[in-house]
Amino acid sequence: MFFFIPVGMNYRTERLPVVTLSLIGINTLVYLVQLIFAIATQGDSDDWVMGHLWLIPAISYPWMYVTHMFVHAGFFHIFGNMIFLFLFGSCVEDMIGRMCFTIYYLACGLIASFVFIALIPEHFQSEIPMGGASGAISACMGMYLMLRAKVEIEFRYFYWLIYFGAGEFEIPAWVAIGFYFLTDLWGVISDLMSPHHHGGVAAGAHLGGLLAGVAFIAIQKKRAQAQEEAVAGTTGRIIDAPALIVRTARVAVTNETPTIYLHDGTEQRGPFTLTQIQTMLGQGEISHEAQYWSEGMTDWQGVRDLAAHPIE
Repeated sequence: MFFFIPVGMNYRTERLPVVTLSLIGINTLVYLVQLIFAIATQGDSDDWVMGHLWLIPAISYPWMYVTHMFVHAGFFHIFGNMIFLFLFGSCVEDMIGRMCFTIYYLACGLIASFVFIALIPEHFQSEIPMGGASGAISACMGMYLMLRAKVEIEFRYFYWLIYFGAGEFEIPAWVAIGFYFLTDLWGVISDLMSPHHHGGVAAGAHLGGLLAGVAFIAIQKKRAQAQEEAVAGTTGRIIDAPALIVRTARVAVTNETPTIYLHDGTEQRGPFTLTQIQTMLGQGEISHEAQYWSEGMTDWQGVRDLAAHPIE
């Protein structure tokens, strides 16, 4: 037996992941309440939960499209999901902001459920139930991929052959998430080709959620780029320190308070003041490909924008 799980990210959040921790709390509370009722009723309550909180396309009560994201089939189901949610959700929430993260998480979970329905037999007439946060969590992985593709993720592995053993390794995010994507893609393809086509373990929902997360961040980046180009067009692309502060009002620099964080693709540093950043850029101590973030920004931006003089 061999399995591995992510245990760490080469990224330090600067804001308390309130939304992510709240989602973990709600999922855990629902599971514990479900477990208590199952014990008290000797399992009879499970039928009610399945028929009212899980997503069953043939029934499709409106609330099911939300409640199915917060119910789980057992301890290992919720345990694994919450690990992934904490690691990926915390980082994405920190990078794009709490409001955007909340909207994207729920919207991607909803999209994942429709992809699941599209890929199962009988579609909206199907009685195959789906439950769990996997679709929305896969979206977190897709968003993380778009934001930090080259950053390494730390994994811990366990195996049991003749004896029990464990170890750890690190691989870039694009490799790890790409592996999960291909695994889910193969799950969908093999299930569609199977004569006993039944939807499997909701690989379609995982796939739909991940692609939805990628799309949401791609759209956000495109909009941010368009806004920056529009502003640059009105200023003639003349970049100096005073004009830059006006142009990037998202960066809060008051009396040179260190508020700017840097990420060069492998590690995160800071906070720094604007003057410190410009000095380090001028002396070649920071790669021009590095990115920066400060409180109030919705996404990390290229550090080139903080240069005292235009960088070609």
